[in-house]
Amino acid sequence: MVHVKRFTSKTQQYGKIGEDEAVAYLLTQGFEVVARNVSGSFGEIDIIARRQGIHYFFEVKAGRVGSGVNPAESLTEAKIRKVAKTAAYYAMIHRISEYRIEGVVVQMKGKEAEVERIDLF
Repeated sequence: MVHVKRFTSKTQQYGKIGEDEAVAYLLTQGFEVVARNVSGSFGEIDIIARRQGIHYFFEVKAGRVGSGVNPAESLTEAKIRKVAKTAAYYAMIHRISEYRIEGVVVQMKGKEAEVERIDLF
């Protein structure tokens, strides 16, 4: 059985737009998207991608320009630890030896998006 994540609340729908923008950006950077919204025992990975034989686990945070809050501030130490634990478990199960954990911050201004990758480790 395949689990399809449903984005029902306004916040979730906005998060999905941010994830879609992050995927579009990663594709322009030469990444191949392997999976999205992968849930495990420890948490969820927003985007799993691969480039030049290395897997990348991305946590995406989205926000609006001018809202007074930078979405990067949501990448707390606890959240990063949770992502790292989930990524390590996924890598073990799938026998991935080389991987990176990064964040993607998406700031929306109308329909335009500013996207930035952040190394989390």
